[in-house]
Amino acid sequence: MKPGGVVSLKRFNSIMIFRNNKLFVFLCLLFIIGIFTGTFLLSDSVKTTKLAQYFFSYYIGDRDGIGFFAIFFDTLLRELSVCIVLFILGTSIIGAVLSPIACSTAGLYFGFLSSYIYKTYALKGVAFNAIILIPAAFVFVVGIIFAAKESFNFSVVLLKLTFPKSRPQNISSEFKLYCGKYLLVSVFLIIASLIDAAVSTSFLVFFNF
Repeated sequence: MKPGGVVSLKRFNSIMIFRNNKLFVFLCLLFIIGIFTGTFLLSDSVKTTKLAQYFFSYYIGDRDGIGFFAIFFDTLLRELSVCIVLFILGTSIIGAVLSPIACSTAGLYFGFLSSYIYKTYALKGVAFNAIILIPAAFVFVVGIIFAAKESFNFSVVLLKLTFPKSRPQNISSEFKLYCGKYLLVSVFLIIASLIDAAVSTSFLVFFNF
C-alpha cells in the first residue's frame, strides 16, 4: 500500500472513532472546560481559594493515618453516591441537561483542588498530584463521564416518549442495558478506590502539609 493510502486510512479511522463517540468526546470537553474554569476562578477569587483549601484539608484529613480498607470503602461510598445520582438523573428527562453539567462540575472540583495544590506547595504539590491525586482521579473521571453519557442517552429516550407524535414503546430492554452499563461503571469506581487506598497508604506519609 502507498504511504498516502496508509495516512488516508488512519485519518478515516480517526474520523470514524470521533463520529461514533461524539457524545463521550463532548463530555470530556465539558470536563476540561470545568478544570480550566476552576483554575481561573481560583487565581481570581479569595473565596474560591478558601473553598479549594477546604477541599484539600478534607481530602488529606480523610486519608491521613487511616488503613487501606477504611480508605477504600470510604472512597467507594462517596464515588458510588455520585454514580447513583447520575443513574437517577438518567431515569428522568432532566438527565439530558444535568448529566453534562455533572461532568463540568467534576472538572471544576479537580480544577480547584489541583491548582490550589500547585499554587500553594509548588514542586511538592506537583509530586502530590502526580503520585496520589491523579492516578485514582483519572479512573474515576473516566467512569463518571461514561456514566454521564449513558444517563444522557437514556434520558433522551424518555424525552422522546413525551413528544406528541411519539409512539408508545416498551423500553424494558433499554433499561436492562442501561443497568448493565452502570455495573460496568461500578468496576471503574472499585478500581479507582483501590488505587486511591493503595497510593494513600503507601505515599501520603512522605508528604507533610
